[in-house]
Amino acid sequence: MSDSILQGGSTVLDPEAGQVTIVNTYVVEPERADELISFLVESTLSTVRHVPGFISANLHIAHDRSQVVNYAQWQNVEALAAARENPKLAALMQKQLQIAKSFSPVLYTLKASISAG
Repeated sequence: MSDSILQGGSTVLDPEAGQVTIVNTYVVEPERADELISFLVESTLSTVRHVPGFISANLHIAHDRSQVVNYAQWQNVEALAAARENPKLAALMQKQLQIAKSFSPVLYTLKASISAG
């Protein structure tokens, strides 16, 4: 699997843009980490990216492979709330828990973005 699969959308780091970020941290057996990432990539490509209000998903793996993090951006809180009511996404959440031991989603609002230079 390529290290950068998702193309087209981009992560926007603009505190004035009004987007919200949900950070999902998954606890996973290290030997199942790649399986979880593959599932998250496939489900994002086939379903999540077509949901109104979705902007981007960025998947990270801990160096010890015990956790996977999905840093996902949505246009606003309302779009994210509507997505959570989507039966297709609810089914995907159930499937990801068949791979991961648990996950904890936390909603954030970007307050500042500082780049090098």
